[in-house]
Formats: sequence, structure tokens, C-alpha cells
Amino acid sequence: MIKNIGNFKDKIDGTIKCVYEMENKKIVEMSVLYNKEDKDVVCVPNHHFCNLGCKMCHLTNKGLNKKMIRIEIDDFMKCLIETLSKYKTNKSKLLISFMGVGEPLLNIDLIFDVFKNEDKIKALGYESVSYALSTMMPNDNLEKLSVLVNEYNIPLKVHFSLHTPIDSERKELIPSTRVNVLNALKLLSNYKNQVMKNEKIMDNYTKFHRNNIPVEIHYTLIKGVNDGNKELKCLINLLKEYNIPIKFIKFNETNTLKRSDNEEIWIKSLKEELPNLNIKSYSPPGRCVGSSCGEFTKHYYHYEIETKEEKENFLKWKKEYEI
Repeated sequence: MIKNIGNFKDKIDGTIKCVYEMENKKIVEMSVLYNKEDKDVVCVPNHHFCNLGCKMCHLTNKGLNKKMIRIEIDDFMKCLIETLSKYKTNKSKLLISFMGVGEPLLNIDLIFDVFKNEDKIKALGYESVSYALSTMMPNDNLEKLSVLVNEYNIPLKVHFSLHTPIDSERKELIPSTRVNVLNALKLLSNYKNQVMKNEKIMDNYTKFHRNNIPVEIHYTLIKGVNDGNKELKCLINLLKEYNIPIKFIKFNETNTLKRSDNEEIWIKSLKEELPNLNIKSYSPPGRCVGSSCGEFTKHYYHYEIETKEEKENFLKWKKEYEI
């Protein structure tokens, strides 16, 4: 039994977030983004909860111990079809981005099951569908993923959440990562090389993206955490070696971590050192409804431990943004 328990609209950019509940209060959040002129984008989860503990994530809470449960394909498709049936545009292309709750490399079967159900998605009026995922590399499943992507000819872009090039710092910031930075970049580079050799994939991939490189590094600059000269110099050296595009994601501040003021300095330095590399800055949409990077409707995941004040804040927010 799946129940739609809330739909919310960002008043600034129009992002729609749909929240579903199933048995045992398992939650699925899906967000439809309208920030691309030529396609709809839907950001989707892999799990009903996440306990990986990334420090910059708004879902992280040491006081709550829940299991991380994989979303099953039948539940996923019901939520996806209902979301898109209500909020799709007349655009002919759809990008399904696995960048919600959970870690895609811990549930890669879901990605391929969704691909196998692509006809049901196209029946909503889409002529073509592409895919993306964001991973912090909890394991080396990217190697397995590349084999399956090539076997099924899936146009899938991989975004690697680096956030610091120094292993000791990264382990502190992203404690569940099991792959060091060098090995992660090697896996990313190998994925890029294998996918770019597949003409069927690239024919579809280039219809959705401005370049033909199916990998990207994500880096969120956090004040006093990963924004120093040491990190910048190390990052420059790594990018010179691996030549992977990088996107700086503007940080959604938490109670303890703040956005860095060094983004312009970093981007200028990188462009001077790597003039041919694709370097971008990105402010994720859906900030008002908790649909941007690292944000979720915390109430639905933390209701067991939320304070009276937190509950009141949620109800006030719900009244303002629910549609």
C-alpha cells in the first residue's frame, strides 16, 4: 500500500517534491526539477532511509539509528509514475537522476530494473530517457556498474561526490566511504573510457548533455573544512592527471557547517591551471522545499526524535509550501 502524504512546490524555481509513505512508515521522496530548457529532470532515491552519516547531509543524526532499506522496483515505479503523471511538462526528454536518499552503488539493481521498465515511463509521453547517479564510493561497485551499463547500453552519467582530495579529511567528512581518492578517480576514469567507446550509449548520451564526458566530480566547499590551500593544490594535481570535469555545488548550510567564501578564488585558480577543463558552479534548485543536494523533509525521517519546536517548524513549512 502506497500513500501520497504530501506534494510541495518551491515558490522560487517551481520544483515539485512528492512524498510517499508505505508500510512501516517507509518514505520515498521524488522531486521534479524544471531548470532545464530541453528536458524534465526527476531526482529519485535508492533507499527509504540513509544512515551513512555524511557530515554535510541534512539527514544525518547521531541520535537516530534506523536501518537503511533498499527501495523495491514495484514501489519505486508506482511512486515515479504517479509523480510524473501529475507534474511532467510537454518536454519530450526525461533525465532520471539517482541523487536522493541513499547511495546508488548500494542498490545498483534498482537502476537496471528502472531501465527495464523504461517503456512504462515513455508511455507518459517521453520520447527518450537518460540516467544519472551521484555516489560517494562506499565500495568499488562502479566497476560492476560499468560492465552492466555497457551490456544494456544505458546512457548513465556518474557524478562522484569528492568534497576533499585528502583521504583522512574525506573519511572524516564522509565516514562510510570505502574507496580512497586515487582509486575512486581510477574507477571513474575507467568508467569514462569504457562508456565513451560504446557508440550506442554515446549517441543517446549526447542528446541530453552539453559534452560527451559521462563522468563529473562534485565538490561542496565548506568553510574551514575543505576549502584551504592544501586542498586546492592537491585537487589541481589530481585534475591535471585525470582530466575529469568538476562542478562546485553551493552548500546548503547546517547548524554547524557553513558555506565557504573561497569558491571564486578556487574556480579562478583551477581555470588558470587547467584552461581546457570544464569547471562549473551550481546552485541546486528546490531549496525551499528541501529538494536540493543533501536536503530532505527531515520530519518524515526523524519524527521519532524531533522536538516540539522542530514539529512546529515542520507544520509551518508544510502550510506554506504544500499544494
